[in-house]
Amino acid sequence: MQELMVTAPGKLAWIDSPSPHLASPDGAIVRPIASASCDLDRRLIAGATPFKPPFAIGHECVAEVLQTGENVRSVQPGDLICVPWKIACGQCAQCARGLSTACTAVQKYAAYGVPAGGHWGGLFSEEVYVPYADAMLVPLPVGTNPLAVASASDNLTDAWVAASTPIKRHTDARVLVVGGTESLGVLAVQMARAAGASQVDYLDTDDYRRAMAELCGANVEIGAHSTLDERYDVVVAATRDEQALNRGLLGLAPGGHCSCIGIMFEPPRIPLFGMYMRNVTMSVGACNVRPHIPKVLELVNSKQCDPMLVCPQIVDCDDALQALIQPTAKCIMVRERITTSPQT
Repeated sequence: MQELMVTAPGKLAWIDSPSPHLASPDGAIVRPIASASCDLDRRLIAGATPFKPPFAIGHECVAEVLQTGENVRSVQPGDLICVPWKIACGQCAQCARGLSTACTAVQKYAAYGVPAGGHWGGLFSEEVYVPYADAMLVPLPVGTNPLAVASASDNLTDAWVAASTPIKRHTDARVLVVGGTESLGVLAVQMARAAGASQVDYLDTDDYRRAMAELCGANVEIGAHSTLDERYDVVVAATRDEQALNRGLLGLAPGGHCSCIGIMFEPPRIPLFGMYMRNVTMSVGACNVRPHIPKVLELVNSKQCDPMLVCPQIVDCDDALQALIQPTAKCIMVRERITTSPQT
């Protein structure tokens, strides 16, 4: 089979590799048919992270099940499934606490497409081994568009959790989304609206993303340099820029909350005293997406959000190399199915 590998900074290549095998009766072999670029992927490919090549890229996909171990009960060959980005057993003490991102059954930080906790393959590859199929895989409801939910593995679900969790604590929540990454901010606009926000403003200097956010229902004319002090109950910071993050934190109303979902590898300066005086809170953490994926699939299927409004570039395997290096927002690589669905 072929794996899509980052071979050097800014370089991608299809590499012939041994096909994965069922190493456990709890595992499955899956074949990605709609693989999406995460907002982190562009920096991983460029060499702008602590993770150095070579490694397989990709941690968002919808896949078809090819094989299952004898203990697997939730899926069977032919099923279409969402593959979460994080490797997790679902049974250890951390998984039981809802912290599958800290699963103790595997190496710390074990995930697809990021060599932080070992090399588990990437979700652009032709075949992938899933060690804990029942704990990890989420079957797609019949009729779900695989392209629309390709990012439920990470970005789409991360946006839902970041927006909906603090919105629950506020009546008629006023929300500010601070953009800056390829797609997370625009997805967060959609998810804030789906979660019932009374107002969603979007702050970004990029005209392309501003246009997408406006298409998704955000107000983008909030003033690039105007004060935002204490306007918002919820801020979703989907940015890598320290100054943009600070503007969002200063925009929190008393008792407000900021969900920070833009990955920064260098510690940012944050306005702690102002936050202290307003009793605001901030959360930063890798989202445990698995429990929330079914809700996200429901939101997409009920038309409460439309990830295709992020205007993804849809490519085949041959065109993926160039498209993934310079994505404008999302890039989705597609493959033809080779299995027959059990429902048909």
